[in-house]
Amino acid sequence: MKYYLIIGYQLVEKHKEFPIVRVHVDGQLVDEFECDNEQSTEVSLRERRIRRDHGTCYDYTVGLNETNRISTPEKHKVIELDSSTWSDQSDLVIEVSNNNSNYCNGFISKRSLVWLTPVFLIRKDIHDDPYVMHRIIKRSRLARMRPGKSRESYTSYSSAHRTAWPGESYSSWPGVMLDVNNHKLGGNYKRKFNIRKKYKTHMLVHDDQVSKGYLHLDLFAVAWYQHYSKKYFEMVLETITNLDAGATTTNLELREKSKEINTNDED
Repeated sequence: MKYYLIIGYQLVEKHKEFPIVRVHVDGQLVDEFECDNEQSTEVSLRERRIRRDHGTCYDYTVGLNETNRISTPEKHKVIELDSSTWSDQSDLVIEVSNNNSNYCNGFISKRSLVWLTPVFLIRKDIHDDPYVMHRIIKRSRLARMRPGKSRESYTSYSSAHRTAWPGESYSSWPGVMLDVNNHKLGGNYKRKFNIRKKYKTHMLVHDDQVSKGYLHLDLFAVAWYQHYSKKYFEMVLETITNLDAGATTTNLELREKSKEINTNDED
């Protein structure tokens, strides 16, 4: 089975040469490249939430528009991998070298700072099929709205317990500054991921992660996907409550847009 490993990369600060990024799977070097991108870009996701309560003597509808704008590296590396030799517990290691600073007597005035985000692993047939990707996005977003009847069943839907898919992202939201603890890192270092198999697909997880429930796609993953694929859409979430029957239904629709949201517009 073919997979795409997608690594966003940016040199936030530069000292001397461009750092080198090497990618290993199960100890084997699969690719290396220069971290030669010094620019970020902005991805966005528009959500429209509609609530309607209706009954014999009552009909109330309210709507809310929200646009999420997130900063991410402008360039990404796409590496095609073959999973035929992978086990149910394989390893991915991303190594950054030649990441220099002018450290002297405990002081640093110049340094290189590398930002690697996102790190996504997507099965090629899923990646290439917008219908499947949209179905996964819709099911993931609806999953968190189904708490179940007990605390135990709630953990199956809570994003805190579900596996982040298609991998890891440390994005920068407006007004939120990320430091070295959020993976804008200096010096030579390695980042390690486990590759585990679930739902008949391999996915990236951390060593201490225990996954429960359906896949979790955060807002960044959805915004990044539509920016990357150039297939733009608006997420429309409609919650309808029949007061007479005491029943609530929730529907989610991805409405296609001709182009990316104008980030200069305000709701």
